Amino acid sequence: MSLLDMILERELTPEQREARRARAKDRREKRKAEAASSSSENPRGPKELDPAAPVDVSTGFIKVQWSIFNKKYFEGTLKEPRFFMPSKSGSLGKCTSDYDPRKNEVFCSAIRVNEDVRNYQTFRNVLVHEMVHQWAYQQIDREDIRGANAYGMARSRRWWNALTRSMGKDGHHGIWLAKCEELMSKFPYLKLNKFGQTDELEDTGEEKAAAIKATQGNHIVLCEPGGGRHKYFYYLTDEGFNKLKKDVEEGNRQGKWVEYKFDPEKLAREKLTPVSYAGNSAFKGSYLDNLFERDVVKEWDSVYLGGEKSYGRRSRSRFRLW
Repeated sequence: MSLLDMILERELTPEQREARRARAKDRREKRKAEAASSSSENPRGPKELDPAAPVDVSTGFIKVQWSIFNKKYFEGTLKEPRFFMPSKSGSLGKCTSDYDPRKNEVFCSAIRVNEDVRNYQTFRNVLVHEMVHQWAYQQIDREDIRGANAYGMARSRRWWNALTRSMGKDGHHGIWLAKCEELMSKFPYLKLNKFGQTDELEDTGEEKAAAIKATQGNHIVLCEPGGGRHKYFYYLTDEGFNKLKKDVEEGNRQGKWVEYKFDPEKLAREKLTPVSYAGNSAFKGSYLDNLFERDVVKEWDSVYLGGEKSYGRRSRSRFRLW
């Protein structure tokens, strides 16, 4: 017990202290029971589940499965990071990296898996996708860090770009892609691709109809700011779309905005979650290009909402006096 807990406990009544200890005891007993049940069901430890098995994503579940995948797919070479389960969002998973100046090494600080993942096949593909990112970060050695120092200070954007050049501009090429192809050749049931999306098990009947119905009334809107050098898109509810359209018409939104039509059945397989506000939950424009290629979103069927591409401070009319 920490000093702070001891001080706080002194302020409690005897009944409150007893209730607090009882709750702590119940939690310990529950953890022991869960550990005992898992070991009795599988004396050799936890294993991979059936691909169609439903999953209830939690940080504990992610940690157990990460340990299994680390031994099976990466020969136990990965170092255990922290695990988080983000709230519902467009991204199925995320691997966060950081730099330790004391050890002079880059490492994976956290792995996140979305709670929207519904079956084990999808969960496995998403988690292994993020673990390949973790593996790629561990391939960065001190020589690579020394070379990146010539491009900028540690943790600066130029420094990170130089450091992760072997993985491609968006982190899904080079050694990352090579490792994915190696794993898929050894384990054909793995489906690893650039965007973390997977070939979902086919929904039947009511589930499939509900997923398609959930796409109705939603909107995909592309924004092109910065003279078209960058682009991103939002998957919005009807309420969020109307708010955005009003802001664009009133000139409160920068950049050029275009709405695209989509195939409801194909989009339902992407498992995207619509948002009610065009804020921080944007998707990369490269993902939209991939949706165009697969005919999920119809590139030729669009509606111009308004706005113009802004060139920022680097205007063509700007000049120097010397």
